[in-house]
Amino acid sequence: MGSSVDYKRPNHGIFPFLPDTWVPYAELMRLDRQAGFWAFYWHYLIGLGFAVNLEPFSSNIDTKTLVLLAAYLWLWTTIFRGITCTWNDNLDQDFDRQVARCRVRPIPRGAVTTVQAHLFVAVQVVAGALILSPLPTSVFTHALLDGVLLFIYPLLKRCTDFPQVELGFALSYAIFMVAAMVGKDPLAPLFDPTLDLSSSMSKLAQSPQFLSATHLYAAGILWSVIFDTIYAHQDYEDDLKAGVMGLAVRLGRNGTKPALSIAAAVQIYCLVAAGQYGGFGPAYYAISCAGTALVLGEMLWSAKLEDGKSCAWCFGPGSARVGAAIVIGLFADFWIKSRGY
Repeated sequence: MGSSVDYKRPNHGIFPFLPDTWVPYAELMRLDRQAGFWAFYWHYLIGLGFAVNLEPFSSNIDTKTLVLLAAYLWLWTTIFRGITCTWNDNLDQDFDRQVARCRVRPIPRGAVTTVQAHLFVAVQVVAGALILSPLPTSVFTHALLDGVLLFIYPLLKRCTDFPQVELGFALSYAIFMVAAMVGKDPLAPLFDPTLDLSSSMSKLAQSPQFLSATHLYAAGILWSVIFDTIYAHQDYEDDLKAGVMGLAVRLGRNGTKPALSIAAAVQIYCLVAAGQYGGFGPAYYAISCAGTALVLGEMLWSAKLEDGKSCAWCFGPGSARVGAAIVIGLFADFWIKSRGY
């Protein structure tokens, strides 16, 4: 492939220490691109902050335990993201050969074959299962459901303009998995074999924890739609030529900001509603809600959709500010409550 001429081996992070034969597989896992890691990981941290604040309040979890849980989720996120990115690249290889930014990925440039990539997915799935093996079955169930959602994502680019919405469903679903890990699964009635579907739904409808979780889930979905749609504008011209479908193409350069501004307003509403149903305190509203509104509004105002670097900034540092605001507010609320204030 001619695109291999433009390829440069990553020289940061762990890459200087890797054998040449390992580098393409590390690239498939996106170990050279940490912005995407945080696009996954923020949702797990949000899930952790949410879970420890839910009733009954997790007064038995101290700072050391929180750090260990966050580290555990960091390891899981690394593998889980690797699985989904490898799968995505394998299915999208024909599209990637037509998009300038993606032509030097391992599969399009010929460094990894289709079969090798599928085998690498299988190896990572086994590694992920081993990581989750000490945890309750419900955690594994949620991880499996989340994996199905992410495996569907690349297929939707071929048949709908809304793949970013489905990606949001997948990324934000992390909050349910983490809540189950802490023993506070808001969806537990759905997995209770003693309840029929009608009873399960009735129990969920009466549960403040479930209502709080669904609003936080919706906020995460909208946030994902916002940053991934802006990110997709990097490839806007190439996607039009290649026939790749998505919200960036559907909305166009003129329609994207107005539509995403509405999504941002609904996201803030959902964050506020999650706090009301969850019984969260002033720190949550000040930082996770008001703080998020400020940084999200500033990001949307300053984004230049015709500028690839601006779109990449919104996906990386810009989105990170939003994630950090939500996470800091949740953990500040937990810290204040755990000290009896």
